[in-house]
Amino acid sequence: MKGYIVIVLLCASSAECQQRGLFPAILNLASNAEITTNATCGEPVPEMYCKLVEHVPRHRIRNPQCRICDSQSTNPKERHPITNAIDGTNQWWQSPSIKNGRQFHWVTITLDLRQVFQVAYIIIKAANSPRPGNWILERSMDGVEYQPWQYYAISDSECLHRYNITPRIGPPTYKRDDEVICTSYYSRLVPLEHGEIHTSLINGRPSADDLTPELLEFTSARFIRLRLQRIRTLNADLMTLSYRDPKEVDPIVTRRYYYSIKDISVGGMCICYGHAQSCPWDPVSKKLQCVCEHNTCGESCNECCPGYHQELWQPGTLSDGNTCEKCNCHNKAEDCYYNQTVADLKLSMNTHGKFVGGGVCLNCTQNTAGINCETCADGFYRPHKVSPHDEHPCVECLCDPYGSLTPNCIKDDNHAKPEKGLRAGQCLCKEGFAGERCDRCAFGYRDFPLCTRCNCSLDGSLNIDPCAECVCKENVMGADCDLCKHGFYNLQGSNPEGCTECFCFGVSDVCESTLWSTIQLMATDGWLLPSPQSNSIYSAPLIDEDNHITPKNITGSRTSHFLASWAAPERFLGNKLASYGGFLNYTVSYDISVENVDKSLPSHFDVVIEGNGRALRQATPQQLLLTPLKGQHVALELTPSNFVDFHTGRPVQRDELMTVLANMARLLIRAHFNTSSEGALRLSTVSLDMADPNATTPKHAPAVEQCECPWGYSGTSCEYCVSGFYRVGGILFGGNCLQCECNDHASHCDTNGVCLDCTHNTTGAHCGQCLPGFYGDPTEGTPEDCQRCACPLTVESNNFSPTCHLNSPGEVVCDQCQQGYTGDWCDRCANGYFGDPTVVGQGCALCECNGNVDPLEPGHCDPRTGECLKCTAHTAGRHCETCQDGYFGDAIIAKDCRACGCHGNGSHSTLCNVTTGQCDCMPNVVGEKCDQCKMGYHGLLSGTGCVECNCSQAGPCPKSVTRRESVAASRVWQGTSATAASMATTTSRKMAAQCATVPTPTATVMQRRASASVLHIPGGRSVSSVRRSTGDTTP
Repeated sequence: MKGYIVIVLLCASSAECQQRGLFPAILNLASNAEITTNATCGEPVPEMYCKLVEHVPRHRIRNPQCRICDSQSTNPKERHPITNAIDGTNQWWQSPSIKNGRQFHWVTITLDLRQVFQVAYIIIKAANSPRPGNWILERSMDGVEYQPWQYYAISDSECLHRYNITPRIGPPTYKRDDEVICTSYYSRLVPLEHGEIHTSLINGRPSADDLTPELLEFTSARFIRLRLQRIRTLNADLMTLSYRDPKEVDPIVTRRYYYSIKDISVGGMCICYGHAQSCPWDPVSKKLQCVCEHNTCGESCNECCPGYHQELWQPGTLSDGNTCEKCNCHNKAEDCYYNQTVADLKLSMNTHGKFVGGGVCLNCTQNTAGINCETCADGFYRPHKVSPHDEHPCVECLCDPYGSLTPNCIKDDNHAKPEKGLRAGQCLCKEGFAGERCDRCAFGYRDFPLCTRCNCSLDGSLNIDPCAECVCKENVMGADCDLCKHGFYNLQGSNPEGCTECFCFGVSDVCESTLWSTIQLMATDGWLLPSPQSNSIYSAPLIDEDNHITPKNITGSRTSHFLASWAAPERFLGNKLASYGGFLNYTVSYDISVENVDKSLPSHFDVVIEGNGRALRQATPQQLLLTPLKGQHVALELTPSNFVDFHTGRPVQRDELMTVLANMARLLIRAHFNTSSEGALRLSTVSLDMADPNATTPKHAPAVEQCECPWGYSGTSCEYCVSGFYRVGGILFGGNCLQCECNDHASHCDTNGVCLDCTHNTTGAHCGQCLPGFYGDPTEGTPEDCQRCACPLTVESNNFSPTCHLNSPGEVVCDQCQQGYTGDWCDRCANGYFGDPTVVGQGCALCECNGNVDPLEPGHCDPRTGECLKCTAHTAGRHCETCQDGYFGDAIIAKDCRACGCHGNGSHSTLCNVTTGQCDCMPNVVGEKCDQCKMGYHGLLSGTGCVECNCSQAGPCPKSVTRRESVAASRVWQGTSATAASMATTTSRKMAAQCATVPTPTATVMQRRASASVLHIPGGRSVSSVRRSTGDTTP
């Protein structure tokens, strides 16, 4: 074996070495490696070479000489094999020059280190030529697949163009533990010989001071390969050698270009993962072998030694040795393994007695078993107080095969349950067997090994020995005293009478214990503080900390005989019969300032409950000596023996307690103090046991009765009346539930039998009447008993009577028709109203006749159309809104319609303007009544109008027609007197004679035309008559 260069890292002390990682010395691994190459000068024939340094200006010597390289020469100086690179001498390896061909730019050198090492650095020294130009340093674990360690190039541009890697400028630096870089730092032309290349694989990387798995993997290798890819040449020769075959170039030039290496040093160390500080040569395996420490084993100290797997194996680091810890097998096993699940669940105890780590012992001896061989194997047990370290800790169980369930017993104190009589070594007995080995009959059984049960119930009998003749308790019966007598339930051994009498509020004597499980009602908020001055309850400010309730106004100075109490929230109230026989639990504590922490508070607590007009209090208050900052638990059983009457102190009977529990209206927890003290009283974790049919807890409530109630009763204790029944007088105990008489129109009634919430449109104390607006017979007892009144329709818009009834023939009669409606169904409009009530959306409206009708006269307006039919005061129209024909005036407001009075000969008719009274005059007739001729006209009585006088220059016609004559003429027009007609003719003649003396005017007689006049036409309609004139318009 060749020697190693050793670099030793020493610890200050052995203890220090145990605390941090251990690492072997760094060796020159190349000295013991196998090295090969694919090209060496002088193979297979000798060749001549020249040194480049002898041909360079400023370095040129006078008589340069070229030399011979011959691998077969007897002169060692002419042989340059690859082994010269690692033999530690000044001899060197040399490649063929490129005179032999361009292919000798590409030469490969491979080192086999014979085993995997962690390589720290590689140093390469050139001999008589410059350092290689382009080349790759590679590593491999198997010699087949190689990964690059580093790239080297003649220039930075070569890194990019040839290797496609961004060059690292200047001396090599590294950003990652496994970063592969390209550098031109070591490929410079100078020095022309004896140049060196230093490649550090660890130093300069991020985890150099504390190796990571990534850096360890990156630096691990068995095979190292140098792939030389370009010889460094002079710049003057570069162009020539790049474009011409070296065989065609002057040999003086090409003979001086070749590779030469005189030393390859590989600094590395054995991979011992921080658990060995030496790695000597093993002559058997022919390898360097780690001398493992820290309780580690394996070729590379890569696993914990047998028995040292309490913690998961980890590599040692510069800061932590990660020593493998011995499993705690109590000296009963030599080996163990690590289980992560065991570690996570903290099931394995280490040698320091702590449950840290995941060591699981293998092949426990001395009949032991368990993760730490801490217990015994099946069929064995470790007696009380015997240590697992004892040499023979486990003893055979020896369970009786007849009386035991299995041959195994309680294995040790850790598996023991003393409260159940199960101690170490106790066999698990079948029912009826007893003894540590189950080798005798249990109490209440006889005839071992049969051990049959003695059937006499100890709960229901007065017997001490169940195998003796049974003597039943007072309320118990049966051959084995295991049945409650009729009217009793809940067989309990603690009951001197055996069974409890059925209560059932006095209406039934058939009951049994409920099968419901028990829940606990809990509340830490909503508690109220009763005022000390009155019975009223007011809300107190609360501080809620860790389920503690602190009423602030409890805090402060307390004088003697001070009383403080808390009132329960809503969920603790109501029907609590299901809590009978259960417990009210609460915790009280006394907080005090630090300087008074040694003081205690003498006090006593009691409970007050109220309901159904009764008030009960706890018979014997709970005496407590409260210690500061320490809570005390109180439990009160809800049974009659624990309560007395609040006012008299008389012991209560069961019926009184049950009456209160049936509807608990108030629950107080009271604290009494007889001394003054400072501090704060806290009430917390209040709970009330209660049987619940939906609960699934294993705890049952046998004290709660389930009664078989008579018809009309319900509830666990028959405390309710079923729907349709009522409790007479509200009396609970001994009271009766009678059926509500509601004609099947209500499901419940009050304590006086008055029906509540009548349905089906009924009302009344017994739902025996129909609601207003409905009719029928509610006593029929059907949902259709009361039907809505149709007055005349059932829809709201056309129902004009709030009530109706059935008459003797059984017909519906609407009896409160609204004003304006009439008929049995309010289906017609009353006198003075019109419309059609039988049409949805319509009704009766008041006829509008403007007060010109007699409202008491039947039929004074049309009941369908509303038209006024019997107008009075000379009015007419649909609404008597105008005067009738021959009359004029204001029919609506003034109501003064009067006769027109038109002149019989001077007007066209007896009609006039209904507003102004102007009559419709004949031609040349004027006046409101048409009773005058125009000036210059005469002949009013002609009946055809007035004619011009034609009196020439004599002047106008004299107005000689007397009023009497005009009236007479009018009468002639009306055909009332023949005498008057004769008089009219005579008058006309007189006027004509008089006109003869009047000169006729020279001017032409101007024609006059009548102006427009509105005539009233029967039926309320009017027409316009237009009269034209050449002058002013005369009405």
